[in-house]
Amino acid sequence: MPEKSKFLNLNMGLVCENYVIIENSDISLWESRGFERVKKYPVFNYTPCPQESIMLGRPFYIEEFGIENFKNSKVLNVSTSCGDYGMGGPGFFGIKLQGSYGIRWLVYCIWNGGEHILFNGRVIECHPLFMPKYNPWIGHNRYREDMDRLNKMLSDLIISGIKLTDTEIIINLKDSSLEEYTICSYKYSDYFPEQAGTGKKRNSFDSGTMKDYWLVTYDGTVLSI
Repeated sequence: MPEKSKFLNLNMGLVCENYVIIENSDISLWESRGFERVKKYPVFNYTPCPQESIMLGRPFYIEEFGIENFKNSKVLNVSTSCGDYGMGGPGFFGIKLQGSYGIRWLVYCIWNGGEHILFNGRVIECHPLFMPKYNPWIGHNRYREDMDRLNKMLSDLIISGIKLTDTEIIINLKDSSLEEYTICSYKYSDYFPEQAGTGKKRNSFDSGTMKDYWLVTYDGTVLSI
């Protein structure tokens, strides 16, 4: 069992911990970021070598970090596979950003987040059964190619503003020609696909608000549920 730490069982939406595996030479850097070293923390199928350490910290809620801080941030990358549950990933949707704060990830911490994210009005992902209906940006049998294409479209876009309420988030972006783009999500939308197995739509989340599920993390760390 892991030793007691104030960073265990964070209960931030679905997220329990935020950990990083580092070289011992970087301990001071991560301590300055508010992380603390733990001797025993269960990372599935991985044991740090003597030159490494596991450190735990706490991500920020998006409002806590400051929505205004994201204005003029540049998109570096996006991912539909953020997060870890020990033997796989919950499919959190993350945007890697660069701004005056350095580099951070803005992560939507819900299961299969790509199914509840619209980029320019079109869903990022859906189950193969529903692809003809929704035409997602990322296809089931062409994930790598479509992910690369999506990243090329999003890379270097600049955030011009973020609207956040209890039930929706709208991230406005622009390119060097001032063409506008949007990344958005809602607690519920008819544009979100049905779920595999049930064939029914689901809320993005049932408890709390949209603000509880967008977390800001340091690059290189892992959100564990």
